[in-house]
Parts: sequence; C-alpha cells; structure tokens
Amino acid sequence: MGWGDELMAAGEAQRLFERNGKHAVIVDKLGNIRKHLAWAYNPIIRHRWDRVSPINRIQNGPSVRPYIQAKTLNNWLWKPYAPTPAVLYFDDIEKAEALRVSRGDFIVLEPNLKPKASPNKSWGRLNWMILARLMRKNGLRPVQLAPFGAQVTEGIDVIRTHDFRIACSVLAHARAAVLPEGGLHHAAAAVGTRAVVIYGGFISPAQTGYTLHRNIFTGGEPCGRRQPCPHCAEAMKQITPELIMRNLLEVLK
Repeated sequence: MGWGDELMAAGEAQRLFERNGKHAVIVDKLGNIRKHLAWAYNPIIRHRWDRVSPINRIQNGPSVRPYIQAKTLNNWLWKPYAPTPAVLYFDDIEKAEALRVSRGDFIVLEPNLKPKASPNKSWGRLNWMILARLMRKNGLRPVQLAPFGAQVTEGIDVIRTHDFRIACSVLAHARAAVLPEGGLHHAAAAVGTRAVVIYGGFISPAQTGYTLHRNIFTGGEPCGRRQPCPHCAEAMKQITPELIMRNLLEVLK
C-alpha cells in the first residue's frame, strides 16, 4: 500500500468536509493520528485534535483500508468502496518545476508498477510499447514520469521527476493519461486529469475506480491474488493496445 491509499484517505476527508464542513484527522487502527506527504498543505486535514471545533475522525491506514475486507496468505479480499477524488495542494517550487518540464501536449503513460505490487497488475512492457507507437501514429506524444534510475520504456519520452509530488504536479498538465490501477491513477483523479485505467482481474473499479476515468476491467470477479494467476493473465490478454487506443481517443474527445 502507498500513495494511492493516502490519496483515498484525503478524498474521504474531502467528501466529509463537503458534507458537513468539518476538518478531519486521519488515524491508524490504534487511533493514533497519522501524517503523510500526500496531505501536505491540505487545509482540511489536521494533525492534532481540536478541542474546540467539531472534527471528522477518519480511520484509514495499514490494516484498516476501507476497500479491503481481509487478507489471507495468498489473497486480498475486497469489498465495495467508492473513492472520492482527493485534492492535491502544491507549493510554489513544485508548481514551478512542473511548468519547467511540461512542454507541449503530452499523454502520461506508466508502464512500471511500484515495488512489491502484485505481478497480476502488470499489463506487459510490449503492450506499452505498441500503445506508444499507436499514439504517435495518431499524433499524440506519450510521456513517462520517472525519477533517475527508474526503468524506462522504448518509444516513450521521459520527463524526469524528483519525487512523487513533482510527478503529480506534472500530471496536472497532461492532456490525459493511461495508467495501471495504482497511486498515479488516484493522483490523476486528484488533479482532474482524464485517464484510461487498466485494471485486468486483480482488483476492480468497484473498489478503487473514479467516475471521471475510463476504467478497463475484464476480470469478472477480482481475485486479489498476490502470486501469478491464470485468471488475471487471461483478463490482461483481453486488454489489447488497440482497445486502449480506442478508449484514449474517446476520452480525448
């Protein structure tokens, strides 16, 4: 679990604030107040109890994620959840760096998964390369946001980003994005960037999907398996670069 979970927590704070006008504290399973860089500069999220003003208490952290029912030796067990887009707040340095590197129109692609992610979330590097070629044939520029040392993919331009917050700030300038389910798709929702999100069969939009995105799910019942899974492989096989290209063009309309 990583940035995506913390952006969903910030989205929950946003949802409650819009409903009742109260600020929020986000606590772990033991009730301790949590902090995270995803919430930096966020005026809705407090980092200590306010003994005067009413406040929303949100329990969201390791072992208490709202879309996870349970964890077994081999699987995550999911439950329905409808995340609210967070709001990401950037400082002047982050905004300036994003403007410096964001040149012209571009579409963000993310071929990489975070360390220790389930292999069943991988679409396969060849698919990303084919998609990049299709995009260029349609006059679109594919870009990957990557720190130095990250694996890059042939045929995709690279914008170097120092950290995840800078990547999110750059993402706000993209025309659209094609992303695996994960932290960057939550960030795209937070900055209002349209996206085609590749789900496969590991987890579904019924857990982590946003209505402003085009969510591609082909797995029937999401299995949550952490080891290579034939069900997920078959689901990913159904998601061709041509299918993603068609959806991207529709999103861009």
